[in-house]
Amino acid sequence: MKKKFVAICISLAITLTGPGMSMVTMTYADEITKENQQDQEISNDQNNTKDGENSNTNDGKETENDLIQGNDSDSPQEKAEENITEEESKEDNMEAQQEEPSEETDSEETDSEEAVTQRKVLNINDGWNFSTNDTSTAGWNFPSGAGNGVVNLPHSWEYVHPRQSYIPQMNSKTVTYEKTVNISEIKNKNLFIKFYGAARNTEVFIDGEKVGTHVGGYSAFVFDITNYVQGKDEITIKANVTNIDTVSIPINVDYTQWGGIYRDVELISTDDQYISLEDYGNKGIYIDSNVNGTTADVNVKNEISNKSNDDKELKIVTDIYDADGNKVTGTEQKVTAKANKNVQPYSTKCQIDNVHLWNGTKDPYLYTANVTVYNENDEVLDTVSDNFGVRTYEIKNGKFYLNGQEYEIHGVGMHQDREGYGNAVPDDLKVQDMNLMQEMGVNAIRTSHYPHSQSTYNLADERGMLVYCEIPYYLLLSNAESYKTSIKEELKEMIRQGYNHPSIMMWGIENEVYQPASAAAFGKDFQINENTLVSFNSSVAKLAQKEDTTRYIVQAQIDSSNANKVCAKWSKNGNVDYTGVNLYVGFKSSVSSADDEGRKEITDTLNRKLNEYKQTYNASSMMITEYGAGANINQHATMDENFSWSSDDASKDKHYEEYQAFVLETYYSLIQKRKDIPVSFVWNMFDFSCYRNEGGIPRRNTNGLVCYDHTTKKDAFYFYKANWNQQDKFVYLTSKRYTERDTKYQQIKVYSNCEGVELFVNGQSVGKGRKQQSGVFVWDDVKLDDMNTIKAVGTSDGQTYSDEVSGIKAENKNSATSIKYQTHIQSIGWQEAKKDGQTSGTIGKGLRMEALKVKLQNKKYGGNIEYRTHIAQKGWQDWKKNGQTAGTTGEKLAMEAVRLKLTGELAEHYDIYYRVHSQSYGWLGWAKNGEIAGTAGLAKRMEAIQIKLVEKGGKAPGTSEKHYVSNQGVFYQSHVQTYGWQTWKQNGETSGTSGQAKRLEAIKIKLQKMKVSGNIEYQSHVQTYGWEKSWKKNGQLSGTSGKAKRLEAVKIRLTGEMKNKYDVYYRVHAQSYGWLGWAKNGEKAGTEGLAKRLEAVQIVLVEKGGAAPGSTEKTFIKK
Repeated sequence: MKKKFVAICISLAITLTGPGMSMVTMTYADEITKENQQDQEISNDQNNTKDGENSNTNDGKETENDLIQGNDSDSPQEKAEENITEEESKEDNMEAQQEEPSEETDSEETDSEEAVTQRKVLNINDGWNFSTNDTSTAGWNFPSGAGNGVVNLPHSWEYVHPRQSYIPQMNSKTVTYEKTVNISEIKNKNLFIKFYGAARNTEVFIDGEKVGTHVGGYSAFVFDITNYVQGKDEITIKANVTNIDTVSIPINVDYTQWGGIYRDVELISTDDQYISLEDYGNKGIYIDSNVNGTTADVNVKNEISNKSNDDKELKIVTDIYDADGNKVTGTEQKVTAKANKNVQPYSTKCQIDNVHLWNGTKDPYLYTANVTVYNENDEVLDTVSDNFGVRTYEIKNGKFYLNGQEYEIHGVGMHQDREGYGNAVPDDLKVQDMNLMQEMGVNAIRTSHYPHSQSTYNLADERGMLVYCEIPYYLLLSNAESYKTSIKEELKEMIRQGYNHPSIMMWGIENEVYQPASAAAFGKDFQINENTLVSFNSSVAKLAQKEDTTRYIVQAQIDSSNANKVCAKWSKNGNVDYTGVNLYVGFKSSVSSADDEGRKEITDTLNRKLNEYKQTYNASSMMITEYGAGANINQHATMDENFSWSSDDASKDKHYEEYQAFVLETYYSLIQKRKDIPVSFVWNMFDFSCYRNEGGIPRRNTNGLVCYDHTTKKDAFYFYKANWNQQDKFVYLTSKRYTERDTKYQQIKVYSNCEGVELFVNGQSVGKGRKQQSGVFVWDDVKLDDMNTIKAVGTSDGQTYSDEVSGIKAENKNSATSIKYQTHIQSIGWQEAKKDGQTSGTIGKGLRMEALKVKLQNKKYGGNIEYRTHIAQKGWQDWKKNGQTAGTTGEKLAMEAVRLKLTGELAEHYDIYYRVHSQSYGWLGWAKNGEIAGTAGLAKRMEAIQIKLVEKGGKAPGTSEKHYVSNQGVFYQSHVQTYGWQTWKQNGETSGTSGQAKRLEAIKIKLQKMKVSGNIEYQSHVQTYGWEKSWKKNGQLSGTSGKAKRLEAVKIRLTGEMKNKYDVYYRVHAQSYGWLGWAKNGEKAGTEGLAKRLEAVQIVLVEKGGAAPGSTEKTFIKK
């Protein structure tokens, strides 16, 4: 594939046509020419004596009254000093001693006479006069500085109409920043002003004269102000900054559009020949490389501007230094710079032997390219340095590969704002953010939904983070030419300014652009037809491919079948390499329960959608560009079968911390299991400011793994840390902030990357945790006291790690335990849930029941409810529990019978009764505690069901006669004293009597319509005679008839395939003892030597290895 290089040189010369340089739209086209900008820390590092100047604070920096010689990348250069030749050192020393030109010669010197001074950089962040130009303070917010008055940059603000309207026209404001600067030491030099970020449209004036307008709020831009400052000792700079409009991107975004000059501002002076400042804000050098075994071929394109009236003979020296400051290679070239021409490209090639690759977070190795321009007298004119890394990457076979090795992406999305700062976030806090992400194990960032500061990408380079960088083309296209121009110009700025960053692997050209009908509300320009949308977006993709052939061109689309079908039209023919989908299944869609069944609902929906979108794009793999759920750390709920989430809950005021974790666990499990999701990003790393009022926090998107303070970690943070960071072992108890719980039986959950975790409640061990999935340990039905201390202890490689929380209150606040159930009905689907004996299903409509869900509410005791169904053509299915689906959907198969039972403490306190409405029979009798209700072998559908809890030993809701009708299974008939032969019973029913002191005298047993070969055999212990000498089978009489001899014990067994498929369980009701335990497979049941009669018997078949119908204690008693 094509994307295997660091960068590619772009040969594009842009000629100045006017005094200013800016990106323009038609709105501000008066007197402004379309020019080029740059984003860089300019430097004069020949002397290696000054620190770099791209910082959001003035600590250690010079001010406008103390001009500096900045150094863009000092450390490698300083370390390389000893490698500089003696001749170069002499030149450096001469350069260091060189004086500034005197005042007398400033106005008279010619090109040939003017002294060489090199580039100077002046940070002018401090002391700007700021005005909102508004008579009212309503709607204004200043998180990072004052309102009207003197402010220091970076400075951020927002305006929201008091009526909380988010229509751009109602929120648009233009503010003014103004500052007077002394430039006496650099007058008559070429002078540029660089804004590293001003949101969103910036109109610049020098001494009241308009220089130009830049449109776009997220990239750096430069204006040439030379013609406005000549001969002046002092200038006044004014910037009018507009936060929002409708004629440039973005529009209608889901994040706060902070206004202001929120990154640094610098003045830059140069000689007439310099490394170009005019190419869309880049540094004037482009670096790319190609790896061949242990060697890397490095190509550096240097852009030179010459503002002299004469052609100039120049020498360009390009040196490459390793991370220790050692020079590893370099080139020298003589060039002729044409007169009065900017951005003249000169390429050079060199080779790095035994190349050290940039290898992500494992080894983010950086080289430094240092470019120095000399005049014909061998005097240094300009120097620029930039870091770069050598690496290859590729997506294939559904995996991401870095330097030829599979590399698992641990991705998060991230906005640039922060509580208390807006967008004006200092660099030291960005370092904190990066530290936090690396603690969690992040190795990839989607810098959403716009380019972030160059300091962010520098950190990503240094820390080994992979980056998906995108422009703020969000949701809507407009017919306005200025809007379309802003998209393409901001795309160029993004790519050219970020070109040398090894961290950047993808350029994103749009996010969720699909032009919904509602877009017309923004004006007639937003009424875009599909052909226009496809044509324009195709041109954007082609422009991106032209700007950079070495990186993936990608996009993110909304979760909509139609939107993706349209998107696929502009993505075809290789215009877009990969499309990702922003998926919020489980957060913006309904989920019936927060248990295994709920996980299955989310997973099934995601699999269906991903498979559909792969087909739409004819792609072998898909990116998930966003997935997530909101969480307010002050809102909590128990995640179990009783919790449900509605599709509109995402926009309501409850975003439970536990539910966010539940959703993210489910997504992560799916991503790990699928083999076609090479890249995915959790949305979001941090909460951020937006225009929504959801999750109980106004103006906040709560989808972050960390709160808006960028400090407080939510539970889900530790889930990802457990999976993504295997070095730093830890244990984390979830729901620590859930201090008042509404039931005493809880599932306790721990996130840990340890091998095993043991739980302690109030000092007592609860045992080792069950591993739900990677990084997740759970303990079900943990009994809590009124007040609790919970501790988890993990072990790994012989070391222990622990976490503890105290003050957890628990009480059963709700009403009595009840039962809730739901049926899936032919032609109808899932009905509304019913409870406590209500009828679920239909009667008189001839519709089959196909599936069933049952769960307990307000559970006060430990244990579960379990149930299984007998399905037409399939037979008995596996046991399900706690809201899981038993039966089938989409297969048109009827439920014919059902069994339900309670486990644990619940079974000690309740009986569960249930009856079914069966085709032809109507309502059958009430079965209980695992008995079969329904039919088998008769092809009779179940149509409805009723289920009810009854206190243990309480009265049945109705008759229990004939709760199961079948012509298959085990059938048995007993001969009873006085009564003779009773009717045939089957499958666990009672044959005989109890409480009547009537003896069993004989028994017959047979199998009927079983699909497995084999027989059932049985043998009786008869009064006087003892054990019969032979086994009886298939309905033969065992015992006596007419001899008044009691049966005292029985043995029953299966033969042939039957014994491999089933266990036969049986129990007897014995005189004086009552019901004994369940015996099985030929064991003795009853008494011997005690002269005790058998009075009744029950027999049931259980699938091989299945649970016994009841207790197996005390099955046989012998004297």
